[in-house]
Amino acid sequence: MSSDANPQQYPGQPGGPPPYQQQPQYGPPPQQPQYGPPQPNPYVEPGAPQGPGQPPYVPPGGYVPVPPPPPSNRGRGAKIALASILSVVLLAAAAVVVLFNFVLGKGPDPAESFPSSASMYMEVNLDPSLDQTPKLLEHLGKFEDLDYGSTDDMIADLLEEAGLEGVDAEKDLTSWLGNRHGMAMWEYEGSPYAVVSLASTDAGAAEDGMANLRASAGAEEDQLAYTVEDDHVLVVAGETGAADALAAAQSEAGDEPLSASGSYEEARSWLEGDQLVVYWVDVDALADLAEMMGEEDAEALRELYSGQLIAGLAAFDEGFELTYRLFGDGEAWGGSQDLMATMGDLPAGDFAAAAYVPENIEELTGEWLDAAEGLYGDEATAEPAGPAGEPLTDAEYTEYLDLQTGYYADTLTADEETRYLELDERYWMHGTEDDPYEYDDHSYGPDFAEIEETVGRFTDLMAGSSLSASGDFDADADVSEDSLHFAAHLAEDRAQELADLLAELAGESLPEGVEADGSELSYTGPGTASGALADDARFSDFAEAAPAETAAAVWVDLAAAAETYPEDFEGAEPLSAFAWAHGSQDGDGIGVLRLYLED
Repeated sequence: MSSDANPQQYPGQPGGPPPYQQQPQYGPPPQQPQYGPPQPNPYVEPGAPQGPGQPPYVPPGGYVPVPPPPPSNRGRGAKIALASILSVVLLAAAAVVVLFNFVLGKGPDPAESFPSSASMYMEVNLDPSLDQTPKLLEHLGKFEDLDYGSTDDMIADLLEEAGLEGVDAEKDLTSWLGNRHGMAMWEYEGSPYAVVSLASTDAGAAEDGMANLRASAGAEEDQLAYTVEDDHVLVVAGETGAADALAAAQSEAGDEPLSASGSYEEARSWLEGDQLVVYWVDVDALADLAEMMGEEDAEALRELYSGQLIAGLAAFDEGFELTYRLFGDGEAWGGSQDLMATMGDLPAGDFAAAAYVPENIEELTGEWLDAAEGLYGDEATAEPAGPAGEPLTDAEYTEYLDLQTGYYADTLTADEETRYLELDERYWMHGTEDDPYEYDDHSYGPDFAEIEETVGRFTDLMAGSSLSASGDFDADADVSEDSLHFAAHLAEDRAQELADLLAELAGESLPEGVEADGSELSYTGPGTASGALADDARFSDFAEAAPAETAAAVWVDLAAAAETYPEDFEGAEPLSAFAWAHGSQDGDGIGVLRLYLED
């Protein structure tokens, strides 16, 4: 099968022993104050921007694109695991991704070679334009570990890691690989397969190279099958049945290719400009595939999201950018046109974050409270009577401790375990005779109506507001508390009401540095950075790329982090900053991540 060598264009916009039973807790868990993000993770893969440490928290409706979990081989008895079979294909694909051989032909659109029923698709185009490839090479060249003398050195490293002996990198790979390639996950007759399309500039060399690669991997044709066309090589890999799956994939792609799928076309056309990597997922189809493979998280995936995800990775003048959209979301976290400006007004700290509180927050919290009420329990009262029972005697407490050792070592008989659990329950409900549990002095906390009333007061004040924070890193304490700044910009001039509510709940006056002025309640530490975040040219540049209606944003100055934690950033000195913003467009969640690099 062959296809048009001209790539398709996509217009559009883009105390006591450990407990066996814990005392019951009622109501929502207490929220602990956050003093800034954790120390950032300096190990960022070039070309795949990531957040600092853990990914930023995203409320319901806001999602950050992540690749699907790898297939599980649990319960499989195949002679060669799927991962091993895929090693040949992944070797070739990885080689293309990092080698950037200079072949003028871009190759056919890989999506034309894949069945429209594919659940996940990724395309790598190393020569999408005269602009992208030079930027890509320039950015990667800033990292010492990627400073290879030649592409042959890179291939040698890849082959060494893959453990494929007898493969000549130049003869078996670079002599025929083009620049535009794709990979998809596809289900055929109840089995999952990886389908790969590799652009080829020399069919004869590709035929010889693929044969040697398959033989070196020790894979059978029924586990890894391929066909060589004039301009590409189509490969299907699985535990078994690969040859039949290859024929079926070709047949379906001939009648209904992924490139002509309405859902894929709509998602792909949204990406703006040339992309080095395109990643598309049909979440519903992926959940079906995960369920078929026995994955326990399939249903959770369906509950999390239903629709499609499209993401594109490109190089820009100062680094790499990832943009994404979740089509069919319908419950996107609504944003504000002023959030990035609010964030720009923050002190120019090493890190900053901002979030918009939706105007319908009362409705959302109402749903959460309804769910929490069942957990809270109808029997809960502010001052419950203590249940009947006796504290442990000294002898029983000694017996309890002895049994506990055996319980955690899993050496108790059935009768001993029953006795332990009985003593354990009495201990945690009534204590000991020397230290009894005083129920008269204990309160389970407010009843549910009081919780609802307090939450209602908060949501009434916070609806439509913007929250922001900034601060600096500290080598000894992770975060400098003196540098912290927090602010709440309310929709109305009710900042003093919010301050009074916080003081009421705290049971004491608010700390020095808190100010309520009209619609703004803020806290400024004694060592807050001078100047505004917007004065940083990198942030200002990012603010222009953020969604028009931004719901949440995170900024981390990686250069400052590297200066504060030099040992952690050894080898990652070119990193300059990380930024992420999530918003909405036509009811769908959209977002952009940028990784800035030093000049």
